Amino acid sequence: MTSPFDALDALASGAALEGFGEEAVLIPRRSSPYAEAAADADRMAVKVRGIFSALAASSDLRGQSRGGEFTGTTRMVSEQSAFWISAAQVAELGFRPARGDQVRLPERCGSPSYAIAAIHPTSMGDLNLLLVREDVAE
Repeated sequence: MTSPFDALDALASGAALEGFGEEAVLIPRRSSPYAEAAADADRMAVKVRGIFSALAASSDLRGQSRGGEFTGTTRMVSEQSAFWISAAQVAELGFRPARGDQVRLPERCGSPSYAIAAIHPTSMGDLNLLLVREDVAE
C-alpha cells in the first residue's frame, strides 16, 4: 500500500512531466576502454518521457600565479545537462540505465545526443541522469 506522500509525489511528478516533459530515446551501450561504445544487445532501446535541463556554468582556472603576475583569471564556460526520469517511468524501463548509455532527444532541433556520465537515484525512486554532449557521426 502506498502512503499519502507517495501519492502526492506521483501527482507532482505527473504534473511536472505534463508541463515540462519531453520524449527521449534511451539507447543502452556497452563501453570498453579505448573503443567506441557499441550497442548493448541484451538491453533494447526504449522511449522514455522525462525532463531535460541544461544550465550554464562557469569555472575559474587560476593555475600557478605569484603576486601580481597574473592579475586576471581564465574563465571556462560549460553546460551542466541532466535528464530526470520519474519513478513510474523507471519501473517501466525494464532495465536500469548505465553509465555510457546514450540519451537522444528527437524533439529538439538537430536531435542532440548525450552520454550518461553519472546516475543519481533519489529516495523516491526517480533517476537524475547527468549527461555529457556527444558528437555523433551522421
